[in-house]
Amino acid sequence: MLDRAADRLADFAPWGEAPVLLACSGGADSSFLALAWRHAAERASPCSDRVSAGERASLPPARCAVVDHGHREGSAADAARAAEALAGLGFEVEVLRACAPPDSNEAVLRDARYALLRDAAQACGAGRVLTAHHADDLAETVLLRILRGTGLRGLAGIPARRALGCGVDVLRPLLGFRRAELRAALAAAGVAWLEDPTNALPHAARNRLRQEVLPAMARVATGDPVLAVLRLAAEAGEWNDALDALLGAAGDWRALPGYLRRQAVAVELRRLGETVSPARLRDLESALMRKGRAGVSTGAALRVADGRLASS
Repeated sequence: MLDRAADRLADFAPWGEAPVLLACSGGADSSFLALAWRHAAERASPCSDRVSAGERASLPPARCAVVDHGHREGSAADAARAAEALAGLGFEVEVLRACAPPDSNEAVLRDARYALLRDAAQACGAGRVLTAHHADDLAETVLLRILRGTGLRGLAGIPARRALGCGVDVLRPLLGFRRAELRAALAAAGVAWLEDPTNALPHAARNRLRQEVLPAMARVATGDPVLAVLRLAAEAGEWNDALDALLGAAGDWRALPGYLRRQAVAVELRRLGETVSPARLRDLESALMRKGRAGVSTGAALRVADGRLASS
């Protein structure tokens, strides 16, 4: 398992010399991420005989960041225990405090967490933040998006890499691993982890999906429902890549099929940081087809010039 994880980390090479930041909560998934990084660094060491010199990809120094959201009693103590455990694995650790309101939902906590991680990465000169999202997280995200009415783009789930802004990227090297195998690997290595009590709260949508919906799906499915969702996500990801290529090679915007016209509008809206919805895409498409121009917000508009769609 650790060799597999080290191989996956090598897929993100070259790493350069800038340090990386490991986002670690002390839970099983991020504890495995920290252990895997340490193993990969040891394997890449000039003193290691695990791989040949030609196969080694040197790794930069890494430090861990533990986010204390401050949204529940005992979160500070848990963050301190997580920091102690990570220090025991040989990492320099920083605890980041968010002070989120007690009623914060998953989206609010996620946004606060990524903002803290981005700022911490900038402060230590790290251009990359690694998180421990795995295959089960990806499948759960896709299912939740389906229930909330996602389009095809949302079916791709969690990307392996995305920009956090300010020159910082987030990388997710464990998306090919299952939750159970990460925990089994930790147990085999004798590494303990913390259990987040919020993972048992029945009112959280992701927890109910994990505890009720997926077991029910497993009873009626012909195979592992998580693997089925992962196959769908992989194909959706390939479709998104193909769609980007199609739009990049497109000629006259007006001559495109309606679906592709609207997807080109969506690309421009995302570039402007605007909200994308099916109704808005249809309204903007209609205005552009009629007038060649459509206002998006104060000071921003879409226009068609020489057959090309652009924002201004």
